[in-house]
This record gives sequence, structure tokens and C-alpha cells, in this order.
Amino acid sequence: MKKRSLKVYVSNKQKSVPIRAQSVKKLVSVVLEHLGVVTDQVFVYFLEDKALAQLHDQVFSDPSLTDTITLPIDPPGASSYPHVLGEAFISPKAAQRFLRCEDLSEQVYEEVSRYLVHSLLHMLNYEDTTPEKKRKMRVKENLLLCILKEECALLSA
Repeated sequence: MKKRSLKVYVSNKQKSVPIRAQSVKKLVSVVLEHLGVVTDQVFVYFLEDKALAQLHDQVFSDPSLTDTITLPIDPPGASSYPHVLGEAFISPKAAQRFLRCEDLSEQVYEEVSRYLVHSLLHMLNYEDTTPEKKRKMRVKENLLLCILKEECALLSA
């Protein structure tokens, strides 16, 4: 059996919020390690609003703006090799819009980090389709964000 080594592929096609690929890899590694998840690959794409809205339309037949889209690929625990947990598509501009700030404050990076954590949780079968599931997911997000802060693993420029 091959030894699993996590590869995080990062594509940054947006210009609103500079994001270091290494910080993305660290965040994903810390979250998955904390949750005890073993996988070979995770793909993370940072997109402009227009591109994310187009993808939203293609995948969900809904052209509205969104902050993140998650496409799970291999279920956690599946024996496929390479095991691809999924793809996260994120609009950092959505974080600026949500926070109503154009500057690149720590809050913006924390919010974009939240979007990536949210996407990773969706890859792990967490759902936010009911108020109770949404609450449980938010609690887990907040816990993971605290861990990321403690380990200096939030996204950064």
C-alpha cells in the first residue's frame, strides 16, 4: 500500500485579496489532521465573483453570487488512490463584501479562512440544509478557526 502524502493544489485567479499558496496548504493540513482525515489531494480555487457565479450557474442552475462552492469527489474513508477529497471554489471578494471593507485586514483573511473551512466540512459530509445542521456546522467552523488561530494557520498574504 502506498504511503499517503497530502497534496493541496491551489489556483488563485482573483486579484482582490492576495493569498499565499503555502498558507492555504497549511490551513488544509491543520484542519484535516485535527479531524483525523486522510486523503491524497484537495483542490482549492480562488476566483473572481463573475467566474464563481458562472460555475454556480453550471453546477446548480443558479447564476447568483455566492461565497463558496464545494464539489466533494471521494467520500472520506474511500479506498481510491489517489484519494481526492474534493474541490473548493472561493470568492475572497465575497468576504470583503460581507465585512463591508475593501482593505486587507486580518478580518478579511479570517473570513476567507472560514469559507475554506466551510468547504472542507462539506467535503466531509457536513450539511447546512436545516437550521440545526447549519448550527452544528457553524460550531465546528468556529472550533476549527480557534485551532487555526492558535497554530497561526489562517490564510495570509
